Order: sequence, then structure tokens, then C-alpha cells
Amino acid sequence: MPIPHSIRTHPRARHVRLRVDPHQGVIVTVPPGFDKNRVPDLLARRADWLEQVQQRLDSQREGLDPAVSGRRPERIDLPAFGECWPVHYRDTSGQQARLVRHEEQLEMQLPGDTGPDEGDLLVSDRLRRWLMQRARVLLIPETRRLAKQHGFRIGRVTVRNQRSRWGSCSSRGNISLNARLLLCSPAACRYVLLHELVHTEHLDHSPAFWRRVAELVPDHRDCSAELRTTWQRLPAWVHATDNNQKR
Repeated sequence: MPIPHSIRTHPRARHVRLRVDPHQGVIVTVPPGFDKNRVPDLLARRADWLEQVQQRLDSQREGLDPAVSGRRPERIDLPAFGECWPVHYRDTSGQQARLVRHEEQLEMQLPGDTGPDEGDLLVSDRLRRWLMQRARVLLIPETRRLAKQHGFRIGRVTVRNQRSRWGSCSSRGNISLNARLLLCSPAACRYVLLHELVHTEHLDHSPAFWRRVAELVPDHRDCSAELRTTWQRLPAWVHATDNNQKR
């Protein structure tokens, strides 16, 4: 039986790369012009390795609260800033899905004729948009506050929903942050913000860079290890799914 997978073409890829995502399953990244008909055979040859990785990811997600981690969460916890947002669902006669804020809770309004799978995608889409908005409200001021506190000169601060990076910094001092940082612990989130701020002084990961990071975040190694685990335990609704690429 073929192994379900998604195929992504990357313009800078030179070789085929396999990755197992805890929510999106097997992802195959191929270089431009690669014959995608070869992918099933490649996966079959790596079937044992893929199964081992999937088992490891499953074990990391054991014990997660389905009220938080599922595709239709009952609440959204944002540990980085100590927020908790209950989520209520309501079928409506409207034509579009809407996410409405009522004081300190959210109401997801779905068209009454929406099927389960379509509804899950709509919920994920609206919640991700809300996460982006909340991240702009919380992360951007906090980054600027830390920059002022520690004497960093920065450019623009933007927020995105990135698949593989917690943050980045350009040579002009512009910082980009992942909205998913709100789902990290306060310590891990602060570490990422300071990590990127230090890049405004040291663009590389030189010894000088890490010395500066260690001055600001003495436990940065623990924070880095925590971030790797957090990535695997993010709620299902956080991850975008491109059904057109599924095989």
C-alpha cells in the first residue's frame, strides 16, 4: 500500500529530502524538474525509517489535552503571555465562517451545511488568522521593549506563521517572528526574541554571538531544547494543510 505523502518542490533543493510532520505526515521536498513518479519507490525503500520517526513523534505527543491540541479546540492556551481563550462553536445560516471575539472568549461561527472535513479546515484557517493578529499585538511591543532595555537598534518587526523557523533577522535589523511563539513557555519565547535581537549585532552564529546570548539568557541551551519539543507538540489547528499536494 502506498505511503500517504505530500510533495513540495523547492527551487534551491539539490536532493530529495524526507520529513515526517506530526500533523501533515510525510513531506517530500524535491528539486525542480524531479520526476515525482519516483517518489513512491523512494518512500518504500525508507518505510522502516519513516515508521520509526512516526512512532517517536507519536510518543512525544502522548498526554496532550485534546481540548487544546485537536482541530476544533475548546480553548486556546497562549503560555508565552499567560492567556487562555475559550472557544465556542455555533452553526449559522451565514455563507462564510467567522471568528468573533466576545470579551475574553472566541466564538467560531460555521455555515450550517459545512461538512466535518471542510469545517476543520475552516476552523484552522480562522484560528491561524486570529493567532497572527494576537501575535502582532503581543510580540511586536515585547520585542521593542527588550530592544530598548538591552540597547539594541532594530528596524521593522513583523509576524508570520512559519513552518520551520521561530524567528529571523535581516542585515538591516528587521526581525521576523513566528506567531507560534505564543504557544511556547515565557522563557522559550523570551529566548527567541533575544536571540534575534543579538543577530542585529552578530548576523552569524559565531562564538561572539553565543557569548552575547549567554549573557542575556544563561539557560539558552535549555530553552533551545524546549523549543524542539514544543514544535512537535503544537496543536493540530496550527498547521496548514495543502490538500492539493496530498498523494
